[in-house]
Amino acid sequence: MASNSFNGKERRAYVRLQRSLPVRFKISAQQKSKTYTATTKNISRGGLCLEIYQDTPELRENLSDGRPKISIDLDTLIPRPDTAASVKSAWISSRVDWARKPTANNPAMMIGIEFEGATDEARKRIHEYIVKEMVKRYEEPDLRI
Repeated sequence: MASNSFNGKERRAYVRLQRSLPVRFKISAQQKSKTYTATTKNISRGGLCLEIYQDTPELRENLSDGRPKISIDLDTLIPRPDTAASVKSAWISSRVDWARKPTANNPAMMIGIEFEGATDEARKRIHEYIVKEMVKRYEEPDLRI
């Protein structure tokens, strides 16, 4: 995918939290939706960066098909503490904004995801999680002034 040059202006609309979180995802265009696992590198209210260590030919082929749609399982990303296990997972429709193949220095495939079909409730959950984690960071004793 094309690489945009950096002109000194920040293009991100939302603050990103650098956090490694487990997440399940599906490639939406697939007729048989196989579920994959990955780890986030960062997350924001508008999207996230996935680090995928399952570099299989099938996954590479599915991700190289233009800009595929991906569904992210919000409940594996940010679990609801008060929800019974039998409740259906909340999936967020997303699109691949960029992708980087694994290299010798970084064996993970990196994918930038932009949330497209996130409900207001889903965006609120993500936003509240990020705010809570940012506040925790500044409450740690070694970071107080």
